[in-house]
Amino acid sequence: MQEPPPHPSHVTYPAPVNDQWDYLLSTIWSQMVHLVITLDGHLDAARLCQAMYLVMEAEPLLACRFVESSTPFWEKMPVLPRDSIFSLVKCEDSEAALQQVMTARLDPAEGPQARLTLLRGPKDRLVLSVNHTVSDACGVKHICLLLGQAYRSLEHDPHFSLPLPLLQDRSFHPIISAFSIQDSAAAREACGEQSTVWGIPSRPGPCCNPEYHFRVIKSPHFLRMKEYSRSHQLTINDLLLAACFAALCPEIPHHEGQHLPVLTSIDLRRSIPRYAAPHVANLSVAFEIWLPVKSPFSFQWLAMDVHRVMAEKKGLFAGIGAAIRLQEVFSMGFFAVREDLLDLQYKSQNEHYPKNPFFSNTGIIPPEYVEFGDVSTMHAFMGPPVDYPPGFGITASTYQDRLTLASGFCGDSVPGTMVERVLSRMENLLITISRE
Repeated sequence: MQEPPPHPSHVTYPAPVNDQWDYLLSTIWSQMVHLVITLDGHLDAARLCQAMYLVMEAEPLLACRFVESSTPFWEKMPVLPRDSIFSLVKCEDSEAALQQVMTARLDPAEGPQARLTLLRGPKDRLVLSVNHTVSDACGVKHICLLLGQAYRSLEHDPHFSLPLPLLQDRSFHPIISAFSIQDSAAAREACGEQSTVWGIPSRPGPCCNPEYHFRVIKSPHFLRMKEYSRSHQLTINDLLLAACFAALCPEIPHHEGQHLPVLTSIDLRRSIPRYAAPHVANLSVAFEIWLPVKSPFSFQWLAMDVHRVMAEKKGLFAGIGAAIRLQEVFSMGFFAVREDLLDLQYKSQNEHYPKNPFFSNTGIIPPEYVEFGDVSTMHAFMGPPVDYPPGFGITASTYQDRLTLASGFCGDSVPGTMVERVLSRMENLLITISRE
């Protein structure tokens, strides 16, 4: 198949502070977000590649490179070589191949910002990898929705094209401006300042061997979790956050009775009803919640604590406060923030500077978002960025009432056996409460 003609040169788009922040983080650790889809059969590789080209046209920021300057911006690439956005990998060991694909990085300064890999074994597996510099998990799901739509349509219409989106403001401004000065001040106070209290034990040094570990909680257990959450007036996210916190505590030194922070994320698209926010954007933010370490341990009471704290944070729009805080950070300029991050990187690698654990619930993957026609989808999940030590994070995603826990980490700094213990402990807690 012939590649499309070169794009006009010097087409640029603004890079708001939310993009700038994730770009700078990508200079420290891998900021790739993955959507992994397991299929019950084989797809048409040529048509899949053509569909990916259509997606890159429909979402032009994916076909850009990030350009550093005092006012950073996105610049459209003059041409997209086929192997830069699509690859077919024949493999006998799909798990090993999946690790290799998920631990590979796209440099946002080189571009493009998205890549599709088709792992071909007895059955196909798709890995849609998107650089967090350009989009959060919500955007990755949207990109996959477009991909499936294009793939199905091209079967019957080889001239099919996706509609071009309206260029929207991808910054925090449209969301923050919807709040009054008083509400914004309360949100900023509710968010607070990020702390450095505890971090998973790790060996210092750079990350040379990134890894991913996973756990899948199957439908019967997940459905019972949903029933437990309803009967106790909790959310699934309450249960997941509580289980993550409880699973981490035995691994990280702390004092009994103290409160410890966990970073968690929220999608600001939900902050304003009927706001037609852009899909491909970084509109998810993180803030801390502080939870108590109690003895004797009661998961139900911990989950109730999580529910209370999260309800308070949401009620005061702490996510809006996190966006305001990030804008405050960048008021000193892009290059000043980069220098601060380099200092933090040095402390992390050489002085065991702690970084509080992170939990993110990327939510439900709707079946229609991973639909590829006659070949049915068996499973799908989200894979988070690789969090370099001493950071450690777990991401949850749900497809067809199957919950997947995923952690990306540095195997040369954090023992895989420790990660397995944390994931197993979290899984066992969630399965145990589903039996109550």
